[in-house]
Amino acid sequence: MSKLLTTGVREREDLSDVVDTLMLNHDDMQMLSFVRQLPSISEAFGKGVMDEKHEWFDDEARPMTFLSGVSGSGLLWHTNSVTALLTIDAAYTALLRVGDMFVLMGHANQEEVVRITAINVAGNTVTVGARGHGGTTAAIQTEAAFNMKYIGNAQDEDSDVMDSNYQAPSELYNYCQTLEDVAGVSGTIRRSKMVAGDVHDNSVIKKLKELLKQLNSALVEGIRDKTGTVATMGGIREFLTTTSNVGGALTLAKFYTAVVAHIDAGLFPHAIHANATVIATIEQLFNTGVRTVPSDKKGGQSINVVAIMGHDVQLHVDRDMRSGEFLIMDYNRVAYGPLEGGKHEDGNFATYLVEQTGKKTKTQVLGQYTCRVSNGGATKAYGIT
Repeated sequence: MSKLLTTGVREREDLSDVVDTLMLNHDDMQMLSFVRQLPSISEAFGKGVMDEKHEWFDDEARPMTFLSGVSGSGLLWHTNSVTALLTIDAAYTALLRVGDMFVLMGHANQEEVVRITAINVAGNTVTVGARGHGGTTAAIQTEAAFNMKYIGNAQDEDSDVMDSNYQAPSELYNYCQTLEDVAGVSGTIRRSKMVAGDVHDNSVIKKLKELLKQLNSALVEGIRDKTGTVATMGGIREFLTTTSNVGGALTLAKFYTAVVAHIDAGLFPHAIHANATVIATIEQLFNTGVRTVPSDKKGGQSINVVAIMGHDVQLHVDRDMRSGEFLIMDYNRVAYGPLEGGKHEDGNFATYLVEQTGKKTKTQVLGQYTCRVSNGGATKAYGIT
């Protein structure tokens, strides 16, 4: 292998092209679905990893469905004429704004529309302009609690700007994990004419494969921690927020329950990652509906897909997935990448010549990577028997 970069401190050879070749051509890499399929952090989020502690913000959108806080026989909603001091659940009052429009999904599904004209955050009550806005039915709400579906905000022309409704974004972070191994070979063996080529280069490839396997498992199962100078990255399972309990045999109905939960959480179903047994079960559920298509991101690769709700969802077998579960992935929100900081080098896998004498050659293989999961990013379906 030729030297591609010299820093003046140590010789370094970037292995990015070697990694790409391994992913395309080596069969033992095919089951590492996360390192093969996940986009890079710079691709997915527009900016790479600049520090060992990789930080980002997740914005929270306002909910589309609010909950009333009535009790007993409906409290102040028990008539169809009252407009003031209408009780709202305390968790939602601070999220309201004057002008918000709601459909009351309460008694008998009469779908009354109201517009908020005043808010008492301390008292968790609102005043509405009128009952039965826009000719809808002013319903008597007798339920102990009911949903209010948000349908937009309406403001007076020439009115002052509304009060801000700021929601602080969540501050998230992950650490860059250092993955390292050393390829060593004796000088006698390296000087021998080997039929298979340079034995040292072969050893480097073997170590690189082992590190890619470690990285793949860390992307799934890793736990975020830093103790002294040792940092480990959190994996997808640590960051995901949406789950679906299958609780038995995987049926088509339970499969769709997980997919719907994923979509309802605001995520797109790009792919499903699971071990061989679960992927086989999913393919049997869809029977003849499984198609093989060329990958639009990885040239020269074919992938199996199933059509779900008008979208082709990829199926990936992964060696590190636990039995009895699968992950539905949104590739816009889950990515991994190397530490890009540093004057002369980045954290991609590279080799560093550590020692070379007449008796031996030792080369360090090293990479520094982290995982980023935004807004949950994935849905875990578990409990499959």
